[in-house]
Amino acid sequence: MNDKKSRYILHWIGQLSKIRPELGNFAICPYASKANFKIIEEKLSQIVPNPDYDVIIYVVEDNMSAQFLYDAVDDYNRNYPDYKFIADHGKTKTYIQGIQTSNGFFNLVLCQPRKELTEARKKLAKTNYYDYWDENYLKEVLEDDYKVVEIQIEPELEWKTLIWVNIYSFKSMMYPLKS
Repeated sequence: MNDKKSRYILHWIGQLSKIRPELGNFAICPYASKANFKIIEEKLSQIVPNPDYDVIIYVVEDNMSAQFLYDAVDDYNRNYPDYKFIADHGKTKTYIQGIQTSNGFFNLVLCQPRKELTEARKKLAKTNYYDYWDENYLKEVLEDDYKVVEIQIEPELEWKTLIWVNIYSFKSMMYPLKS
């Protein structure tokens, strides 16, 4: 792989790792800076998971549509159930709270062990990390893990709703509406 691609992707990882006040002082990807990762230039059809790394970032061919890349990644996810493959098409821009999350230049496929990714997402769900995400984007990114993360988030939402209902009931008792 050429040095320009490697430097660009390392810079992107740095951007993903920066603490952001707009995200409640979380990074876009809180685990990115400490992950044991490898960047490999590879043909999309030649990707193979490697258990020696937390994440492998495959830089794949530029001459494909976003849909082709996403379909290929869906196939990888079906064929390697112990791994999670995530597509990042170079021309597709994604954002959380106005901060770009995609690399915006190269076509990438990220590959990581599914179990570890799900556990990391569960830990984040116990914080307010996902409060800053648009729900549609959250569902798109988390896919199968959305239900797992939602289970972690739901008790907090139920607790807040219960408090609100109790406050409303108390106020209604103290200040009844006059008819």
